[in-house]
Amino acid sequence: MNNLFIKYRSFIYVLILCFSLILINIITSDFFFRVDLSNDQIHSLSPHSKDILSNLDDIVTADVYLEGDFPAEIEKLKKSLNEKLDEFKAYGSNNFKFNFINLDEDPELSKEFKNQVYKDGIDYSDILITRDSKQEVIRIWPGIILRMGDEFVPVQLLQAGKFPISQVIINQFNDQLEYNLVLGINKLLKPTLKNIKFLRGHGELDNADAWVIRDRLIKFYDVDTVRINQVKNNEYNNALKISENQYDSLIKYKIDSINIKSNILPVEKNTKRYITNYFKNKLLSEYNLDPNKCSERLDALNKTDLLIVAKPKTAITDKELFVIDQYIMNGGKVIWLIDMLDVDETLLKDTNITFARPINHNLQQFLFKYGARFNVNMINDFRSTPVIRMDGLGKIPKWYFYPLLYQDNSIYLKNVGPIKARYACTIDTVGEDQIQKTSLLKSSDQYKILRQTTVNYQNLYNYNPLNFEIETNKQSPSVAWLFEGVFNSSYENRSVSKEFKKFINNPAVNYKSKSKETKMVFIGDGDLIRNDFVKADNQIKPVLLSFESADYGTPNFTPRYGNALFFLNIIDKLLDREELITLRSKMNMPRLLKKDIYSQKEFWQFFNLGIPLIFIIFFGITNHYIRRKKYV
Repeated sequence: MNNLFIKYRSFIYVLILCFSLILINIITSDFFFRVDLSNDQIHSLSPHSKDILSNLDDIVTADVYLEGDFPAEIEKLKKSLNEKLDEFKAYGSNNFKFNFINLDEDPELSKEFKNQVYKDGIDYSDILITRDSKQEVIRIWPGIILRMGDEFVPVQLLQAGKFPISQVIINQFNDQLEYNLVLGINKLLKPTLKNIKFLRGHGELDNADAWVIRDRLIKFYDVDTVRINQVKNNEYNNALKISENQYDSLIKYKIDSINIKSNILPVEKNTKRYITNYFKNKLLSEYNLDPNKCSERLDALNKTDLLIVAKPKTAITDKELFVIDQYIMNGGKVIWLIDMLDVDETLLKDTNITFARPINHNLQQFLFKYGARFNVNMINDFRSTPVIRMDGLGKIPKWYFYPLLYQDNSIYLKNVGPIKARYACTIDTVGEDQIQKTSLLKSSDQYKILRQTTVNYQNLYNYNPLNFEIETNKQSPSVAWLFEGVFNSSYENRSVSKEFKKFINNPAVNYKSKSKETKMVFIGDGDLIRNDFVKADNQIKPVLLSFESADYGTPNFTPRYGNALFFLNIIDKLLDREELITLRSKMNMPRLLKKDIYSQKEFWQFFNLGIPLIFIIFFGITNHYIRRKKYV
C-alpha cells in the first residue's frame, strides 16, 4: 500500500490541490472582494464610490462612445475604461450596466449619431499619432452618457481638441476615470445644484479669463456672476450700444488686432464677442463709480452658496463690502483671490520696464478684521515657472515672479501638481484665536520678498533669491489659508460715517455682528485660476490650467500644474463635499522632486539594481551548498 502511495503520490497531491481550489471557488463564489496592494489604494474604488453603487435604487446605464478599431495607444484608454466599468458593475450589480457604442458602425447614420452625441454634451478629441515620421490624426469620442430613466448626464473623459497622445495623457485619463464617473452618477442622482457666483463690477477676472475653471464647475454647480452695485437698466443698455459701436470702429478703420489684458487678439468674427464684452465691462466699471448710474442690492447674495472674488482691480464700495460681510455673518462662504500689487506686463513690450503698483480695492483693512493680513509685497522664488517675453525675444526658463507653490502633507494637494502663481503676495494671520486656520500654500525655502519694485527682463540676477543670503531654518511664507469657525463682523466697533452708521442701524438691514459657523479661503494671487490663451488652427483658444502656455508647440506641452484640482478641492471643502477630495487624491499628477530625496539618487539606484542581484547570488550559493550537503 505504501509503495502504491509513493508511486502515485504526485498524482494524488495534484488531485487534492485541484479539489481544494474547486472547493474554495464554490465557497467564495457568494462573496465579492478585491485586493489593492498599492500604497494609496489608487487601483480600487473609494468607500464613497462603493456606497453609491451598492445603494442604487434604479438602473444606471452607461453608453460608452470610445469604441472602434484604434491604434495601440488609444486601445490602452479603451482597455482601462472597460476595466473600470467592470469594477463599477461588480459593485453596482444589476443596477449598473454599460454598452460600448461604435458611432462609425453604420456609415449612413454615423454623422447623425455624432451630431446627437455632441448635442448631448460629448465632444470629440483629435489624437495625433506619429508613425515612421508621418503624423496621423485619429478622431475619438472619449465620453459617456449616463442614463437613468428619462434623465441623462454627459461625462467627458478626455479634453476636447487636437493633441498628441503620450503616457502622461494616458495616466491622466486613467487616474480621473473613477472621479468623473462618480461625479456623473452624483449629478444624475442629485439634480439640485449648489450656487457658485463670481463677483463682478471691479475689474475682476471675466468669463474668458476664468473659462477653464468655469467649464469644470458648470458641470456640477450652478455657476453665475453677481453684481452687488448694479448699473441701472438704461445705463447698461447704453454701455452695450457704445461697446458695439467701438467694435464697429475697429472694423471701419481696418484695425487688425487689439491688446486686451496682455493678449494680442485679432479683430475678426471669432473674437467679436470677447472684444465687445471687454469694451462693455470697461464702461460698466466706470459707471459703477458713479452713484447716479447704479444702486446696491442688499439681497444680491441671498441665494449664493459660495462667492468667488477673483482679482478685483478697482475699489469695492463700503455698501458692497457690507453686503458681503452680512452674507458671511449668515453662514456664506467666500474664496478671496487677491492681488496687492498690479504688474502690467504689456508695458514690457516697448519700454522693457514696468512698476508694481499698489491696488486700491479697499480689501486690506476689510479682510484684516477676519484675521487675514494681505501684505503689499511679491514673492520671488527660485522654484518658478517660465514666461514668454512680451517683447518677442523668446522665453525665460525661470521667471522668479511666477513661483511654484506647495504645502506638504495637505489633503488638498495630495497627488496634485505644484501650483503656479503670478506676482503672489504673502498672507499673515492675526487675532481671532477661535478661528481654525490651515495653511494651504507656501513658497519654497529659496525665496525673497520684494515691495513696490520694478519689473524688467534684464534684471534677472537681482530677482534670483540664490544670489542673496537666505536665512537658514526660516519658515516659508504662506500664500493661502483656510479659515473655519465663527467670525466677527468686519464692521463691529469700526469707525464709519454717520450716514453709513444710520444705514447699518436700519431695522430693515438686520445687521449681525457675529457669523454662523462658516469657512473662508484667502489666496494671495488673483491669477491662480486665470487661463492663458494661444492661437491654434487660426483660432484663439484657452490653455488648460494644468498646462504651461510657454511650452505650447513643444514636446513639453503636457500637464504639470495642479491649479484646477487644488481649486476644485477647496470648493468641495467649503461646500461640504469632502468625499470628492478623496477621489481626486487618487489621481497621479506630476509633483516636484524633493531635494533631500533626490540627493539619495545613487543609494536608490544601488538598492534597486544591486540588492536583487545580491539576493540571487546568495540564493544560488545557498541552494548549491544544501544540495551538495544532501546528496554528496
